[in-house]
Amino acid sequence: MPRIKQMKVHGYTIDPGHLRVWDGRRIVSPERLFLELAAAIPRIDLIISGDHMLKHRLTTRERLNGFLVHAYRRRGVLKARDAVMHLDEKSDSPPETRLRILITDAGLPRPIVNQDVFDKQGEWLARPDLSYPALKIAIEYEGAHHQQDYGQYSRDIERDGRLIDNGWIVIRVNKEGLFRNPASIVNRVRKAIAHRTHR
Repeated sequence: MPRIKQMKVHGYTIDPGHLRVWDGRRIVSPERLFLELAAAIPRIDLIISGDHMLKHRLTTRERLNGFLVHAYRRRGVLKARDAVMHLDEKSDSPPETRLRILITDAGLPRPIVNQDVFDKQGEWLARPDLSYPALKIAIEYEGAHHQQDYGQYSRDIERDGRLIDNGWIVIRVNKEGLFRNPASIVNRVRKAIAHRTHR
């Protein structure tokens, strides 16, 4: 093995029960991978990875918790256990996850993820990325394709119109706001919640 300055190599054995066979190759289980990631990547990226695993049914919250109970001596286990509490299998994209965690890390209530909304007559209105149904607050992440695809842009306008006509507050968030001015997003959500609550 070549010698590289400041490089540390760690070795360990993996319990055969933590391995899977995929396309003829042995790979670590999703639960083991989640723990490995916890020791190597930032918390938000770990939560994004966990959301993806749950969304695509690679594992379950119960299996992750069960695995982590017995991994008390491994690096990253505390971060992994904390992250599991924040996972949501309904999250559709990394920006949605980032937005949700931004809101909850600010001490605001955890929003509902991708839940259908209906009017008083039972007619479908929309499926907001994030929402507080009891307060009629919807939070939508608008990626670049929402502006570049005219059809998608038109559908978004119609969706927002239906929600607003039925008394909803709609907060739209783009990449610029999420990554460059997150405090303004938190402030808008906080004000909307305060407005609904006080009313």
